[in-house]
Amino acid sequence: MTTILIRTLIIYVALILTMRLMGKRQIGELEVTDLVTTLLISEIASLPITNPEIPVLHAMIPMTVLLILEIFSSVILIRIPWLKNTVSARPTVIIQGGRLRQKALRDLRMSLDELMSEIRQQGLTDLAQVEDAILEKNGNLTVLPKAEFSPPTAAQLGIRGKDGGLMHIVYCNGTYSRVGLSLIGKDRDWLTRELRRRGLEARRLFCVTANSKGELFWLEKEETDK
Repeated sequence: MTTILIRTLIIYVALILTMRLMGKRQIGELEVTDLVTTLLISEIASLPITNPEIPVLHAMIPMTVLLILEIFSSVILIRIPWLKNTVSARPTVIIQGGRLRQKALRDLRMSLDELMSEIRQQGLTDLAQVEDAILEKNGNLTVLPKAEFSPPTAAQLGIRGKDGGLMHIVYCNGTYSRVGLSLIGKDRDWLTRELRRRGLEARRLFCVTANSKGELFWLEKEETDK
């Protein structure tokens, strides 16, 4: 039992390191080569866990080889675009200039009901409201509405918006975030001073977000029944 536990922990750590090195993309955004590598690694990793007679090294070596192949193929595909187009899916235009491309719909094996469902999720109710629709490589549908159905922008309304900058978590549930503070060019002492200036105590706060302009937003901890 102890042996199986140790073997499982070793494979678990190895898988985390392998997937970390492969990158951050989600399953729906994986290239064909990424997906194949992921499936193979998961299958190989399970062998020494389910069969104690298989040495852990017999799984580690092929996992390492697959990782090297994955990194190598990624570099090659970036350097040779035509090869990338051969092994990877390409965006498909379904609606162009307000006209539905029925052949593209058939080639994708997508029904009109599925297309309408995707369009409704974009806030539109009719094909006539769509100027362009593109099925991206990751399977998501990008819908561009016609001008008359597009919400007006601040520039079109003559409104000058205020750019407050991106807010980052700098404190959460008793812990200061070094990453968040570094992203806004601040440190823990700065945050402590800002909280004190506002009459706030960190221990009474659930989280704090801030931007590079020094603007803060905070949530207080909920009171729990004793």
